[in-house]
Amino acid sequence: MAFEDDLGIAPSQSIAHDYAGSASELVTRTISLWYRNLIQYIIIVGIIGATLVGGSFLLLSVMFDLFGTLSTDPISYMISLFLDPISDFTLVTVSMGFAIFAFVLNAIIAGAAIKFTLDEYGEKRGDIGTSFSHSIGRVLNVIVVQLILSAFIAIVLTPFTILAFRALEMIDLSDPLNPIIPPQSIELLMSALGILIIGGIFLIYLQVRFTPTLAIVIDSDLSAFDSLKRSWELTSGNFFHVFGGLILLILATFVLGLIVSVVLAFTFLPESYTALIQSLISALLFGSLNYIFATVLYRDLDSRKGISDFPEYVL
Repeated sequence: MAFEDDLGIAPSQSIAHDYAGSASELVTRTISLWYRNLIQYIIIVGIIGATLVGGSFLLLSVMFDLFGTLSTDPISYMISLFLDPISDFTLVTVSMGFAIFAFVLNAIIAGAAIKFTLDEYGEKRGDIGTSFSHSIGRVLNVIVVQLILSAFIAIVLTPFTILAFRALEMIDLSDPLNPIIPPQSIELLMSALGILIIGGIFLIYLQVRFTPTLAIVIDSDLSAFDSLKRSWELTSGNFFHVFGGLILLILATFVLGLIVSVVLAFTFLPESYTALIQSLISALLFGSLNYIFATVLYRDLDSRKGISDFPEYVL
């Protein structure tokens, strides 16, 4: 049963429109929605995203005299601690607390951005307040989905990371210009590379199959697991359609980021600060693009209702 009140659009409403399009049309529609509602998306996603980037930078620099930003994924941070323990208890506590806080906050703004896009792309006009209210009501399922997907990534990448760490520990760097690399280290690095390639392909496959999941969570009252199942069903037979759209979105985002980099290059700031400013601008302006694309893709796949590139048993 889908939401049918003023806080949600019933999936059946999408049938009245032809949302299906090519991979390139998915991206052009995404960019169009983003451009037309840039101010709204900055308010929903950009301000909070940039604040998290800036806040994590300030925490590290003021409290620990470190330069960088903190992780916003508690699972990946816990794994990194397991592989490379940090003795500073205060740093670990602050970093983990920030990761959990940012993870929950990102779940809320993701849901709000998707709800706003669902309305803008459908019959209604998007409303920021309604979008946040609706997102908060679905935030638990959003968090569960994100934790599951983060766990997939962690499980796949952990063996590679362990082997790579062991290989690097064997390298004698007493003379940085002439490092001594034992054969065992090379063997471990080759094994790690093989695992990374296979794991990377697997993660790309999962990314394609689960791209619409958050949009499904926000648009329906399905549980997190049922939303993942629904995403798998929608993308069945449409793998290359979704994959093509994701590649084009990455290219479009790269071009937008490149424009920012070129502009910042003329400021003649130190490279470290330029990277920070670029992260802030990217979070402020482009942080909503993935959520918009997921929504556009969800409507596209839902409107196809069985139209696919290949039989379901193939992909």
